[in-house]
Amino acid sequence: MRYDEAADFLLDLQRYRPRAGTDSTADLLDALDRPHEGPAYVQVAGSNGKGSTARMLESVLREAGLDVGLFTSPHFDDVRERVRVNGRKLSKSALTEFVADAKPHLVERAAADDPATFFEAVTAMGLWHFGREDVDVAVLEVGIGGKYDATSVVDPAAAAVTSVTLEHQSVLGDTVAEIARDKAHVAPADRPLVTAATGDALAAVREQAGEVVVVGEDVTVSYGGRVGLAEAAVDITGSDWSVSARLPHPGAHQAENAGIAAVLARQLADADPETIARGIRGAHWPGRFEMMDDGPLTVLDGAHNPGACDALADTLAEYDYDDLVLVLGAMNDKDHAGMADALPDPATVVTCEPATPRAEDADVLARVFENRTDDVRVVENVESAIETGLDAAGSEDLVLLTGSLYAVAEARRRWTRTATPRVVRDRDDATRALDAADAPTGNPDEHTAVTRTIRLREGQAERVETLMTAVGGTCSVSALRSQPGNYLDVVLSGTRATLDALTERLDDAGDGLPAVADDLRESLGTPDTDYPWDDGTAVMGILNVTPDSFHDGGEYEAVADAVERAEDLVAAGVDVIDVGGESTRPGADPVPASEEIDRIVPVIERISDLDALVSVDTMKAEVARAALEAGADILNDVTGLGDPEMRFVAAEYGAPLVVMHSLHAPVDPDASATYDDVVDDVLDDLRERVLLAEKAGLPREKIIVDPGIGFGKSVGENFELLDRTAEFRALGCPVLVGHSHKSMFGRVDRYPDEGGYATVAATALAADRGADLVRVHDAAENVAAVRVADAVRRGESDE
Repeated sequence: MRYDEAADFLLDLQRYRPRAGTDSTADLLDALDRPHEGPAYVQVAGSNGKGSTARMLESVLREAGLDVGLFTSPHFDDVRERVRVNGRKLSKSALTEFVADAKPHLVERAAADDPATFFEAVTAMGLWHFGREDVDVAVLEVGIGGKYDATSVVDPAAAAVTSVTLEHQSVLGDTVAEIARDKAHVAPADRPLVTAATGDALAAVREQAGEVVVVGEDVTVSYGGRVGLAEAAVDITGSDWSVSARLPHPGAHQAENAGIAAVLARQLADADPETIARGIRGAHWPGRFEMMDDGPLTVLDGAHNPGACDALADTLAEYDYDDLVLVLGAMNDKDHAGMADALPDPATVVTCEPATPRAEDADVLARVFENRTDDVRVVENVESAIETGLDAAGSEDLVLLTGSLYAVAEARRRWTRTATPRVVRDRDDATRALDAADAPTGNPDEHTAVTRTIRLREGQAERVETLMTAVGGTCSVSALRSQPGNYLDVVLSGTRATLDALTERLDDAGDGLPAVADDLRESLGTPDTDYPWDDGTAVMGILNVTPDSFHDGGEYEAVADAVERAEDLVAAGVDVIDVGGESTRPGADPVPASEEIDRIVPVIERISDLDALVSVDTMKAEVARAALEAGADILNDVTGLGDPEMRFVAAEYGAPLVVMHSLHAPVDPDASATYDDVVDDVLDDLRERVLLAEKAGLPREKIIVDPGIGFGKSVGENFELLDRTAEFRALGCPVLVGHSHKSMFGRVDRYPDEGGYATVAATALAADRGADLVRVHDAAENVAAVRVADAVRRGESDE
């Protein structure tokens, strides 16, 4: 079974109406031999805030050293987003395997006129995956209610009800108390239920659940307001513990969510205050008061009912702006008038219709706002609507897109969509590119040209396919076509002139396609900056001032030895010196920040005037700040922003920041990951990391991506990352390749790589494939390799 066939089968279950009850999910799990038994489960129910709370709890538990599953809904553009283990979404191969195992039972139930619903099947898929991966804890965001929700097939070890407002009355009850009572059925048998409910809702929760911990009474939460543009402060205090933390999304409601997550984390893992604070700060959650730009200030928020809109309005009040430009797309079963009443008065309203059958007509939404402003505009699709809103706003205004996470998902593509260059040299490369896009592979020879893969909404994909054919190019679209509004991978191939002609036609095509044209142009161009890697591949020379690094540990511990080594690197022609004070080799012991600073700062102070930029290789923002103060120019973070402060430090100093993909740092030789396509999967993970750094204030030309060769990948995957280096240019960032003396060279009998011959060969390949920087131990040999590769690429070899 192909992935597109499996995903289509799963998504096609959306044609069955949702229903209450756990029997169907339990029957499916029984048919699969109860694969979910083993992990501890946490259910997070509520009217608002349950997704954010679940994400915060997952982040804290991972900080506490646990393997954690996370089940949430809805997804943005890929159903696999709903199921994650340690932050990584479900692989295509896992989804395909699940559907292959579950399909006989699902077909049998449908034939008996008792079909499983989409949510029931996806819930079972999450539980199946969590059991198979043997996670310690799985955090489940409850769908509707609690008593009859599919997630209630588990017996939770801990549970929460975040807040309760009127919603889904036809299913849950006509009053807040009835709805709260239904949600409180998630209460665990052996622990108090955690809740932030108040008034009648709290009374009903107490009546149903018995023992409860009330955030706001038993645990106090003090919201300290906004800190900087995108974070906020919170203090959480229990009977004998307290936490001061930064919230990754501002809002008093998020402080309340953090309080619930903190109590649950203490119940499950006895998490200490520092662990809780780090976990909360690192719990970025797309579409929850997500700040995308600051000129004008642009916010995406999935508020979808009056209660959520009321909390959103309170958060907006923390910001100074002239006019509010509101872009709204909502579902047809929501209280639109109540949402409008809760939001601040807008100067301009742009209504739109997300690409889902449940979406409310944009004209209907416009009528709701016609008495609230004189400027109401109807734009059918979300991507065009956000562009209309941005065009209508002045630099001091605030643009808010809200009403539904479906609308947020479509709008967010403006900032996350990339056109990925594909390495296509022959028929096999073309087949691989088509397979990765789940596209038909009938004639791969048509794709052996300049090739880009881009992810588009289904209607956009069909339009691009028509236009690409019209200009003489080749276009193949993913076969995943079950539901309107799906996002599909589109493979475009042709000459450079063909792709240029396509972008010109897209400029006039509407439906958000002019922005697609810009993304394609960016992928075909070269950023204009002023760094050593602008004119070819730059060489970063490694200077480890550590006693235990895998290749040169102990050689340069003394400051004088380190300075001499730096001078030798510069004499050999390196462009950047990368100073490291903590090893990331397998089994390396963590180094306190103070010790790391003592190792690197005296060296950086002595070498900062040399004719090379100075980089600091560190996982800690505290160390990064000290290094920049001492004269460093670049930050190199092998954890990919594992320390939430790192991106802000880089932005504060305007320092280029290397964001590396890694599962663990130091390297854990026992850690493994399943990649469907290692390049696509690493690109997907890095895309969100890059966006976080960009939102902190760094332009993309100062965000350097490193695919993390040797960090959580197999030997074959490491070589594939090297071979397809050019594809990482899709992110619009410089690309660094760090391969020096890695164990991958054991495949060619060169590990240990005595003499560095394999490393030099890989350096030449990386430079030829478009690496902007290579990070190496041996300077002169690799500088020569880079210069030869650059000369060949520029056609200068005969000069």
